[in-house]
Amino acid sequence: MAAPGGLRGLLAAAGRAAGLAGPRGRPAPPGPRLLGQSCRRPSAPGAGPEPGSRGLPEGVEYIPTRKKGKNPMKPVGVAWAIGLPSGIILFLLAKREVDKNRLEQLKIRRKMKEANQGEYETERYKRVARGA
Repeated sequence: MAAPGGLRGLLAAAGRAAGLAGPRGRPAPPGPRLLGQSCRRPSAPGAGPEPGSRGLPEGVEYIPTRKKGKNPMKPVGVAWAIGLPSGIILFLLAKREVDKNRLEQLKIRRKMKEANQGEYETERYKRVARGA
């Protein structure tokens, strides 16, 4: 006994071979177009000239142009154009501030070190030195 999917595949393959239907039951696409051939739509028997045909010669079909699509990368480019320079500027300003604070702390540490040099003669240290 054949699986239902196998039978369906066999029938679909047979239909495609006969030219009845394309994959998944869709109508088979028309044959390949050669270069220079236009896509002609079958016109209705009572249809007049298409709007915008403007008296084109027989066999030439007016194909309206599509509106130009928006570039989805434009907002990304704008974000990079704004974000990258502002990020670099903010980094440099923060670095400058950190260096300024570091320099200030180094000056304070140097002053403390200079003030801490010399001999100290206090009562407390004399008692410890004598072993009281």
